[in-house]
Amino acid sequence: MRLTRLTTAVLATALGCGGALVTAPVASAQGGCQYKVVWPTAGVYENPNPNSVVVKTKYAGDIVGASTCEGASYNEYSYALVATDAAADGRGWIRVGAVVPL
Repeated sequence: MRLTRLTTAVLATALGCGGALVTAPVASAQGGCQYKVVWPTAGVYENPNPNSVVVKTKYAGDIVGASTCEGASYNEYSYALVATDAAADGRGWIRVGAVVPL
């Protein structure tokens, strides 16, 4: 229970900061984070920034995720880490509002 509270506090801090890019690792009991895309189309960005290059497009119903749970924030935009070989470092970022956790 303590880890859950700490994880929630870290994620809330990371996603709640405006005006700056903030990233934070988040522990997961399942060993990874998986999401289902709910927007008709959602860009996967090279970096968690709305001005970053879109390296891939995902569609409603697609499953995305990464082996670790990580969130990032840039001004009012929140992002979740997703694995993609289209990104230079294998790490892409998708808008949190475009996905729901599985």
